[in-house]
Amino acid sequence: MNEIRIQLLLNRIISIFKVHKNEEKVKDFLSDLLLFRFASLKAERDRTYFPPDLRWDKLKESQKQNYPLRERIYEAMCFMEGEPEYNGLLYPRRVLEEFDDREISEIFDILGELSWDREKDIGSELIYAYEFLERYGFSQSPKQMGEFYTPRQVGKLIVKLLAPKGGSVYDPCCGSGTMLLCAADYMRERGKNFRLYGQEVVEHAWKTARMNLILRGMDADLGQMPADSIGQDIQPDLKANYVLGNPPFHWYGGNRKLSEDDRRWRYGIPSEKRGDFAWMQHMLYHLNEDGKMGAIFSNGILNSRRTEDRRIRAGILQDDILEAIITLPAGMFYATKVSVSVWILKRHKEDICRNKILFVDARSFGKSEGGITVLSEEELRELTQAYEQYQKGIDGEQKNFCRQVSAAEVEAEDYSLAPDRYILRQQKLPESEELKEQELRLERKLEELLAQNHDVLRQILKGL
Repeated sequence: MNEIRIQLLLNRIISIFKVHKNEEKVKDFLSDLLLFRFASLKAERDRTYFPPDLRWDKLKESQKQNYPLRERIYEAMCFMEGEPEYNGLLYPRRVLEEFDDREISEIFDILGELSWDREKDIGSELIYAYEFLERYGFSQSPKQMGEFYTPRQVGKLIVKLLAPKGGSVYDPCCGSGTMLLCAADYMRERGKNFRLYGQEVVEHAWKTARMNLILRGMDADLGQMPADSIGQDIQPDLKANYVLGNPPFHWYGGNRKLSEDDRRWRYGIPSEKRGDFAWMQHMLYHLNEDGKMGAIFSNGILNSRRTEDRRIRAGILQDDILEAIITLPAGMFYATKVSVSVWILKRHKEDICRNKILFVDARSFGKSEGGITVLSEEELRELTQAYEQYQKGIDGEQKNFCRQVSAAEVEAEDYSLAPDRYILRQQKLPESEELKEQELRLERKLEELLAQNHDVLRQILKGL
């Protein structure tokens, strides 16, 4: 796949629509066409049925013969809408209403140059084109994008920690599908069989997730429409082998009251001030008896003094299902610059891990690149190795960023789960010469400031 060639093609598309009034409609229209291109190529490759006269290449021929291209595209998309795989992803009438003949013809020609990667057996060029347009093509800010996009490095880290061995994988707040895709890639590489489940409340994110999964040839059940997992659980009977997610930091249901009869609130109804513990308990409810969970939550719940929060932390600790908490450096997400933590929970811990928790403080890791904090491969290895050592019963206290702590010690700390409370860092004290140099620098700086202050005061007095 030649990424530079594809970027040039996409830049041509962007230039065509540069002055278009509604960029969201443009993106939706391009998604429709990319999905049509994919379905047509997939039919040729898999010999699945797609009306021959409505396939992409046939429409290209009819375009040369001055047949009405927009009507033919409309017919093709109407056919796709009737197929379960694509239902709810397209809006066929858009091609009839929103764009002129010149725009449709030019875009059709450009996207027609994207092909199927037969060597890798996947629509790689189409995937790259979709991701490029989704993330970088128009004026959507990184913060807006970050509301439903989890950076791939975070998804990969959580999946490596979970190390899924196949089976069912569930993400109740799947956003654009990053977590599910990372899990699927991990299991595909290892030849595992799996089934993906998810749910998402934001319509655009839900469509993006479905597109991402379809373009990669992955079968996933994300429901027939967007829906709020807390208020409208579309898979109430699902018990998954692995549950992962990056729940939104905002409250989960506005003023909606949660029912005490809801089986999900095993550890009590969460505080109305934040939604983290609602999401956590919802995810635990969907975890099967041998399951494992990895998710991201705000650091505010680690040692919050609210009665509900403390009760939930105590219940989780007493049931001995918490394996690890890893506090990440600030700035790893587009939507927020605050530090967050990865929680790893397991229904039945190995005997060697019982009644102890691994705490990792990685806030000093990473460096800023392109507006977000990026972890190096070595740092990612250190984090996964710390967890692997915990699983093997190897004490990692020789490292100054992690420590295995007994449940009794956590209980003594009033169930605080903030890693920095348990990890003592070995800090090298400065030498006496370094202290003298630092003192001289500070004295010089103070003299400069006093001189500047004197000059400013003199100017003020002159003006009086």
